[in-house]
Amino acid sequence: MITVLAFAVVGAVGALLRAEAGRRLNRSFPTGTLAVNVAGAFALGLLSASAPPTLTVLGVAGLGAMSTFSSFARDAVALLEQRRAVTATLYVWGTVVLGLTAAGAGLTLAPAA
Repeated sequence: MITVLAFAVVGAVGALLRAEAGRRLNRSFPTGTLAVNVAGAFALGLLSASAPPTLTVLGVAGLGAMSTFSSFARDAVALLEQRRAVTATLYVWGTVVLGLTAAGAGLTLAPAA
């Protein structure tokens, strides 16, 4: 039962962090969404060797709610709707490259299991 409660609480915190980052930082460019997605990729890399309850609660609930594909997709489509195709393309590629780099760095720095 404690894991279910922890999952719900940590997921809510992750979602609130993402929403607040977007509200504060997404002005003419989705900086907040980019930041939480890259940070989430890095943190998930760091957590990769964690025990299943920790990985489930922090990784799936917290980081899954914080760094979300739906916000990324919505932001990319919004840029396209604003006729900012070059910016949208840079955002998509930048998110992928920075996210993979951050995940790799997190995996490299993760403590051995």
